[in-house]
Amino acid sequence: MRRAGGVTTIHCGAFDAETLWRDETLAKLPALPDPQAKAIVGAMDELLFLFCKSSDVLLTRNPVAPAQLRYLSDIGLTFRTSDEPLEDSGGAQDANPFQQMLNKGAVRKYKELLPPGGFIEPFAVLDGLQELSSLYRLDGRYPAMETIRHVNSKLYSAELRESLGYGPPTRIVRSHTELRHAAEAMLLAGPVLAKDTFGVSGKGNLLIQSTATLERIAGYVAVQEQKGKSTLFLLEPLLDKEADFSCQFHIDADGGYELISVQQVLNAEFAYQGTFSASVELIEKLEREGYFKLMQKTAELLYESGYNGHVCVDSMLLEEGGLVPIVEINARKSMSLIKKRLDDYLAEFSLQGNLTYLSVICLGIVEYADLLAAMDREGLLFRPERGEGILPLSAGTFTINQAPGLKRKGRLYLSAVAGRIECCSELLARMRALLKSRGIAVTN
Repeated sequence: MRRAGGVTTIHCGAFDAETLWRDETLAKLPALPDPQAKAIVGAMDELLFLFCKSSDVLLTRNPVAPAQLRYLSDIGLTFRTSDEPLEDSGGAQDANPFQQMLNKGAVRKYKELLPPGGFIEPFAVLDGLQELSSLYRLDGRYPAMETIRHVNSKLYSAELRESLGYGPPTRIVRSHTELRHAAEAMLLAGPVLAKDTFGVSGKGNLLIQSTATLERIAGYVAVQEQKGKSTLFLLEPLLDKEADFSCQFHIDADGGYELISVQQVLNAEFAYQGTFSASVELIEKLEREGYFKLMQKTAELLYESGYNGHVCVDSMLLEEGGLVPIVEINARKSMSLIKKRLDDYLAEFSLQGNLTYLSVICLGIVEYADLLAAMDREGLLFRPERGEGILPLSAGTFTINQAPGLKRKGRLYLSAVAGRIECCSELLARMRALLKSRGIAVTN
């Protein structure tokens, strides 16, 4: 986790790592394809700038908008980056950035950004990362891909928490008939959650509340089995949840453990909506219930499984006051870790902020530079001397789908920053009003 002085750290990654880890021989749960949403996720790599020091390199799928780079520099966030896309236009699209760079071979522009002795700090370890490090003579040793896939599977999470004696109870199903029979029995007690072993942020989770829904899902899986796919899903009872939160920690190469933070998470329909700092009351409750000792034990078991690196454990508070300490284990960086880096930056100014996004629909081309200028004129754009405002975190997620004359989806990741967290809702309301005044619809 800690690098020697003078070593160049290169930040790069894909936020849809679960999709890239997934075994394509397995059947999938029903889902509507959304190419625009997929493109937005591909542009989320810009958020990794929050991990950068001034000497670090940020490599993104597409160049960061010059207006965003100027703004970040103005507020003291500087780093090196490329002004060219990782992938040549017209080439076969690859969601794995490390594979994108490998496809090009050792080219001059990457030799400048990937200097010998440097280190790639990935959002998640993917195929090609170790090979890329060797190609450019970088200093990086990562867990084997077999280990990465193993510890990130929801099957691993379920088995680990069961070995520690914690719920929720999980039923593993390996055929459409087993899915039908097991879920039917569970429905007698209440709604059932069906999980793909590599689902993430609303994708790969389906709520089953009736036998009619169950029959449609089982039929969908049966068709895939007839085409040669194998089946592996997890079934869990839907719990009466009060709140989601997550714990971030790091496992060093020698097994050392570092607790980093706890963040409260807003989810809707199983999809990520935002992150804010954990309350004092939550931290005290977790201390009383031995949660942090359990996280250290979880780290030890992950290390025994061959993993070292960043970890985010998703957890849950129940309406009746109970605690589900391990819902899922994510052996990678996370949105909550990005939020912690944001906290560290804002603490320099004795300020607080959240991490969230606004889903938007833009008609035609909306210049990102014009949006920043409008925010600045309204006194809404965060600058340290203002003491509050909206800190935009990504340009590419906002512009990636735009096309002349067409209505297209975008997403504006941001932080509402103020002296007190209670002021953030007012800032977000002003941001929504500004977008509406410019003909940009906000859909969340």
